[in-house]
Amino acid sequence: MQEMTGGQAVVAALRAEGIDTVFGIVGTHNHPIFDALYDCPELRLVVPRHEQGAAYMADGYARASGRVAACITVPGPGVTNALSGVGQAYSDSSPLVLVAGQIPSDRLDRNVEDFHELRDSLEVAAAVTGFAARTTRVTDIPATVQRAVRATRSGRPRPAYVEVPVDVLGGRGEAALLPPQELARPAAAPEAVARAAELLLRAARPILFAGGGAVSAGACAELLELAERLQAPVLTSLQAKGAVPDDHPLGLGDGWGRLPLVPPLLRQADAALVVGSRFDLVTDAHEGRDFPETLIQVDIDPRVIGRHRPATVGLVGDAREVLRQLLAALRQQPARPRCWLDTARFKADKRRYLEERAGPVLQVLDAVRAAVPRDGIIANDLTLVSYWAMVALETYQPRTYLHPGGYGVLGFALPAAIGARIAQPERPVVALCGDGGFLYTCAELAVAAQERLDLVVVVFNDGAYGALQVLQDRKLGGRRIGVDIAGPDYAALAQALGARGTRLASADQLADALREALGQPGPTLLEVPFAVQGLAAVPPWMVE
Repeated sequence: MQEMTGGQAVVAALRAEGIDTVFGIVGTHNHPIFDALYDCPELRLVVPRHEQGAAYMADGYARASGRVAACITVPGPGVTNALSGVGQAYSDSSPLVLVAGQIPSDRLDRNVEDFHELRDSLEVAAAVTGFAARTTRVTDIPATVQRAVRATRSGRPRPAYVEVPVDVLGGRGEAALLPPQELARPAAAPEAVARAAELLLRAARPILFAGGGAVSAGACAELLELAERLQAPVLTSLQAKGAVPDDHPLGLGDGWGRLPLVPPLLRQADAALVVGSRFDLVTDAHEGRDFPETLIQVDIDPRVIGRHRPATVGLVGDAREVLRQLLAALRQQPARPRCWLDTARFKADKRRYLEERAGPVLQVLDAVRAAVPRDGIIANDLTLVSYWAMVALETYQPRTYLHPGGYGVLGFALPAAIGARIAQPERPVVALCGDGGFLYTCAELAVAAQERLDLVVVVFNDGAYGALQVLQDRKLGGRRIGVDIAGPDYAALAQALGARGTRLASADQLADALREALGQPGPTLLEVPFAVQGLAAVPPWMVE
């Protein structure tokens, strides 16, 4: 036990849990935390320009690295500003901790409409976190922070929330730092593993489907070994792109289920092993409805198994441990000599479909892929190019494709790219933005400049919320409203914020400009005039 302020206890507890970077904005009710950061240079402080950016940065950091990230806000508006990012992290199972100050203890829960007061703040935060707690004693802060961090690492990764009244942060007390806890990786029931192995060996046409849980568990090597032993083709969900390289003979890429080639493929299979996927409408494959009757589902969250589709065998446990169990059983039998599916033909058919439907967007994505190295990280906003990228951009490593999935926020790409670059400073990082989404969080470009981060922001400018414009044309007979947006000179805006800014004459210049920008120090913005007229090059799922 040692005497310290509450702010010092927060900082020391975060460091004890292995957190090395915090994204936060100082304010009236959290300033003792920042005062403690002044004396802790080993905990890097990155100051965003908006609390929404703080949460997106922490999310990008966590997705790119697999490590727990932290952000700090004031209560009330600071918390609610950050909750869009926390909600996105919740939807996509990203581990981050939001630490907030709070109004003085003697005014809590009295609804006196105090400065920065948010009624029922714990309940508000609990809606988009897996853990929400308040601590009102300095001595309890290390244990509460540890419980929060542990919650992000236990079971399905979820964000966590901790709030501490300002008088506790500024007060002094005895506190003891706790050693980090090693979490056990739960394995599945042996009898269930044996039954699953039997079904996989018996199947003539097995297929694997990897969700984000396979990446979260660090199970990609085991997944690939299992695929090669079974000679089973592998589809991935949106959050698992790169879990098996798209250029591997068995890697079919994203299986979002929106391409017409995917449902017939799933119906051909006679057994499916699904690893770490919740089967939702947005990020997976139509809630699993096209999968074969024999379905083996692996997930650390027992509530996910059988939620949308009955599972023949449910394997509850950590994906890496469960796949190791399956491999131990399968190694007792000879590996299959060849794959039942002509995967090269499937990929060729997919490419032809994309060439016919994606048209100029596919050319843009080809330019991005040609310029960004295999280990480069690409962060996406919800924009026409990124909608197609979900199925068309080849991805070769896990944690290199960051996309705001089920929650579907705008403004994610730039701050997430900042977080990713800080987490992975040796890797190239590119943000793909539409003009509308970029304007949500464009001020964060000043953070990239201040932190001297080498990253590239590509802004596709069509002067509109383009996907919604097309949707209104299709569903509302061209009655466009609220979709045309006037934007600034984006290259000049980038320069005003401390970055380089270049406006390209056309998308044809993107590959060369992107290569050049990736070789420059500091942040660069490339504005690309890019408008797609009509339905021809719009993803069909955007206008269904």
